[in-house]
Amino acid sequence: MGEPLVSSEEENLDILQNLESAVVNIWRRHREMSDYTAARAYEAVFELYRAEARGHQPKPCSLTGLDLEVFDALKIICEYRLGRGKISGDDSSEPVPPVPVDTLLDCLRKLRKSVERHTKQGGRQSYLTFIDGFLP
Repeated sequence: MGEPLVSSEEENLDILQNLESAVVNIWRRHREMSDYTAARAYEAVFELYRAEARGHQPKPCSLTGLDLEVFDALKIICEYRLGRGKISGDDSSEPVPPVPVDTLLDCLRKLRKSVERHTKQGGRQSYLTFIDGFLP
């Protein structure tokens, strides 16, 4: 299916894996989910934090259903990685050094491109299948 988008030396591999783990955990419960759902959620979270980085008021999220569920899961991870919150239900989660919003935006940009590439190469669940193979 191709090479992973990120090499093992990738500086932000842990952030990318955290975000992908949130997506794949929902996909494992909802096998009807498609790459399009992941792409829409990545895009919506990207727009939220891009507005923040620019000092603008973010537009309200217009996602519903499974798209919204994935968005909410990604937002929890983003807030955690920005040093603003914990992962709910996991009191044992170690605090991580906060990352700048720009770093988070770079990661979300990479993940959107990965979804596009995998979907073009292999179909509607190609990205989800790909990341599922790399995550516990």
